[in-house]
Amino acid sequence: MTLRLRLTLLTAGVIFLSLAAFGGLAGVLLWRIELSSITRQITAQADALMAVASRSPGALPDTAADLLERDSITAVGRVYEDGVLIWAGGAVASGTLDSAFLSAQLPERVSRSQDYLVASRRFSASSDGNAGDGPERGVVQVGRSLRPLEQLLTRYVLIAALSLLLLSALGGVSAALAVRRALTPLDRLVRRVQHLSTSEPVPGTQERSEVGALARALDTSLAELRAERQRETLFLASASHELRTPVTAMLADLQHTLARERSPEEVLAALHRTERTAGRLRQLTGNLMSLTRAQHLGERQTADLLDLAGEAIDLLQPLALKREIDLWLEGAATPAQVDVSLFSGVLENLIGNALKFSPEGGHVSVRVLPLRGGAELVVEDSGPGFPTGPLTEAFVRGVFAHKAGQAPEGFGLGLAVVRQVVEAHGGSLELGERAGGGASVRVVLPAASARPSAEKAEPELSLDL
Repeated sequence: MTLRLRLTLLTAGVIFLSLAAFGGLAGVLLWRIELSSITRQITAQADALMAVASRSPGALPDTAADLLERDSITAVGRVYEDGVLIWAGGAVASGTLDSAFLSAQLPERVSRSQDYLVASRRFSASSDGNAGDGPERGVVQVGRSLRPLEQLLTRYVLIAALSLLLLSALGGVSAALAVRRALTPLDRLVRRVQHLSTSEPVPGTQERSEVGALARALDTSLAELRAERQRETLFLASASHELRTPVTAMLADLQHTLARERSPEEVLAALHRTERTAGRLRQLTGNLMSLTRAQHLGERQTADLLDLAGEAIDLLQPLALKREIDLWLEGAATPAQVDVSLFSGVLENLIGNALKFSPEGGHVSVRVLPLRGGAELVVEDSGPGFPTGPLTEAFVRGVFAHKAGQAPEGFGLGLAVVRQVVEAHGGSLELGERAGGGASVRVVLPAASARPSAEKAEPELSLDL
């Protein structure tokens, strides 16, 4: 069901219910008003007839029937003495009007009996014409038929129902036209967006209306998508280059070795070079797999970052000893909610890169400290540091760039893995320069009790007009 149809049906339904409620309330008020008017009339007629009956025992004058005429409507009158009907006047009616009142011990009442509304009064004998002075003598009843009122109400219901249907139909048509007019800017926006290139801005962002707000939201989403697509394109280009370089080098080395007969020593050297290149390829593919896994984190558990950093240092200590690099760890117990496997990879990447780009005899420090509402990890080295200028390029391309003139071994996707995993944990990654020279990488994670979502759900926009 389209938005236009839903709004039209909703508006027509509101109009129908409003008119139906108004018509029903008017019908009830009409019935009560007419019933109240009839009650007042027959009560006054009963009082007048009672006064005549109290002054005329045994029989009523012919003029008593005139008391039952009111607004061209003749009521029904009955007078009883000692339980016997002594006078009947007015409109013709069969039987008693309210037989139960004759035996009841009530001075008066207004009741409905069959199709009549009846006012009943008891009267007493009177010598001076005032009713109620002497002993009880009889009963006066005046009734009006309710059939004319019921017929009037029936006609009202028929007319109201027909009017309700007609007005609801007109209201539905008016609602459809109003909704169509109201949604015209939205329709125009949808048609223009359908043929919009992702590089073009969304039209209508300057409008100060709901459609303008929607256009601005779409424009913001498209800008984010364009930026994400650009980052993906640059990353894929970088990853392709990183994969192609070692494969090309390994293939060239093998072709050179096979070009002529080689001594066993030359073949062994070529195999060692191929082994190193294959190891680097394995590291690169592992980084790519970590990037994929970072988008779907596994089960997180509370772990001490200081212990994880110690395990990574134990693993990489042989490399530090081989290059005579001073590698040390400092800090305090720092709990955090992490995917242990992935975050161990983050530590190995950061410390491994720091060792790789530090000169022989240099030093690498790892510092782990708890923060208010989170945890901090800082890795610093004595290498060439980061290039001057904006550091965002390193994040976009995933390249752990170093100053010109340095030819680092390894591949440039390590930092991209670190960034992806850290952000998946709800943390942040900062690149900086170490005081005195060298690179500094700072990772901040939320508190152990915080469990940020590993994936940021993209808002969905669906317009069905």
